[in-house]
Amino acid sequence: MSRRFNFTGRVRIHKDDIRITIDSSNGSSICSVCLRLEEYSVPSDARVIVEAERGRALRLRHEWGYAGNALSSEGGCSAFDVSSMGDLEDVRFRVLVVEPSTSRLLAAAEGVEAHSNDDIQESQRSLLPIVMKDLYGGVWELEDMDGTPTLALDINLGTKNELKSSPVLFSILPGVVRAILVYQALERSDEEPDEDTGDSTSATRWLELGSKWAGFPCPGNAEYRDIDDWAQKAVTGFCREKKLRSRLCSFMSQED
Repeated sequence: MSRRFNFTGRVRIHKDDIRITIDSSNGSSICSVCLRLEEYSVPSDARVIVEAERGRALRLRHEWGYAGNALSSEGGCSAFDVSSMGDLEDVRFRVLVVEPSTSRLLAAAEGVEAHSNDDIQESQRSLLPIVMKDLYGGVWELEDMDGTPTLALDINLGTKNELKSSPVLFSILPGVVRAILVYQALERSDEEPDEDTGDSTSATRWLELGSKWAGFPCPGNAEYRDIDDWAQKAVTGFCREKKLRSRLCSFMSQED
């Protein structure tokens, strides 16, 4: 089937009608995609395609099957191996319902996030993705603050998996969180939910977490000093929730 689709007149599939879960075990990651299409005017012989993608560089396509398999109230499911995608925290999914003869796109959903099979309410994608790169003597930097804030760590500190449970990450996280909260509050507090998925923006999610950690919402239309003070209180709450002090103390005692 052609990979070129006609996007004219497509219908958006609501995220409530899609459930994507990932089960990672024994060195492999299996993605299960469950769909309900009974409320959409699509023919039973339409092809359903699922694409796992990270940015524009890496994409994995799965032929889910026919739309008819998802036209009942229970919907239908299909699974495929996404192990080749590597780290899955940044992966999002597209669901495409395509008319076979014309390749016209009948319905679609984009930017869908997967959830862990252990807890489908916990998003597979991290709110703070981590990338490793040469920072030329630096330790950490923040990138893409106007999109999804990303923590860049110097490659000489170790591998990503090593750092995720290391005192290096524990010690820098408070400063990272504070910088993100201040920026989101000053620059992105008025952003609206994503038009395609209806999801909250990363800025909204960060500010909601900051409010939880601080015990009160970020003051609106406040001066920098007030926002910074709020962010510091939020960081203290974050450290308590993640037990960072006890983790660092435990590491120091092991070093002695």
